[in-house]
Amino acid sequence: MNKHGLNQYRLNYAKGYAKEFFEMVSKIELMYQLSVQGLVDDSVAESYIKRNIDELDAQWEYFKGYIEQRENMK
Repeated sequence: MNKHGLNQYRLNYAKGYAKEFFEMVSKIELMYQLSVQGLVDDSVAESYIKRNIDELDAQWEYFKGYIEQRENMK
């Protein structure tokens, strides 16, 4: 069934992305905490955090495009 430009498959896909976003932010937070505690070198932490933020940004753009496609399904 397709209603509001959505279907269950698209909603499940969006929920999966939300879970991935949460997991990536959790990994960034963990690296931050390890750095604050002095357990990881600052340059390693900075590189890891930047890489993950860049990946989040790219994934967010893809996700937005996917969700915006619902307009085509109405």
